[in-house]
Amino acid sequence: MRRVGLVTIGQSPRVDVVPEIKEVLRDVEVEVVECGALDKLSKDEIKALAPGEGEYVLVTRLRDGTEVRVAREKILPLMQGCIDSLEPSVDVVGLLCTGEFPELKSRKLLLEPSDLLLKVVESLRVSRLGVVVPDPKQVDLTRRKWGGVAPDLKIISVSPYTGTLEDLRKASEELSDRDLVVLDCIGFGKEAKRVVAAASGKPVLIPRTLMARVLRELLGV
Repeated sequence: MRRVGLVTIGQSPRVDVVPEIKEVLRDVEVEVVECGALDKLSKDEIKALAPGEGEYVLVTRLRDGTEVRVAREKILPLMQGCIDSLEPSVDVVGLLCTGEFPELKSRKLLLEPSDLLLKVVESLRVSRLGVVVPDPKQVDLTRRKWGGVAPDLKIISVSPYTGTLEDLRKASEELSDRDLVVLDCIGFGKEAKRVVAAASGKPVLIPRTLMARVLRELLGV
């Protein structure tokens, strides 16, 4: 049986994400092993990872569902620690975050949803792209991230952890003039995709199932 290691920037298990990945892999003989960057940390230690002024903001959740914000630079060593611990026993490692992590290394295949999303959207050659992110503080960073892929960007923010589907529906109505919409956070699932597609009338990509389909291609027979 093949094994997949999944690394979250929050705490594992990601019961909000992994079941939808497993559903895509349902007829592939694969075991999923999870590791969270914040798994072994106390509440005070997690608070110390909060982003300061000008730091790269990442949004995730704890095991109990609480939303937290962490600085990318502060959690990189913890993410690398998860990768290092999973490597000996898995065939592929996947990140459960759409942040950009070029510093991370693995001797096994390492799937980063951010790269997968960027390359897929780039290949579609869309002009007008809509992007949904969890936090307003991520808008400028998101504009830099996607600016080289689509010339006309519209970015909105709704948290997949504290926002409601109705919040998402209302915000997504602004995206009806887009060619494609990307939900740029691993926290957005199939129900969020359905709501955004209905509200905008446009095709929608979510990172968790995109990565799962690549995993299926890599691990399936």
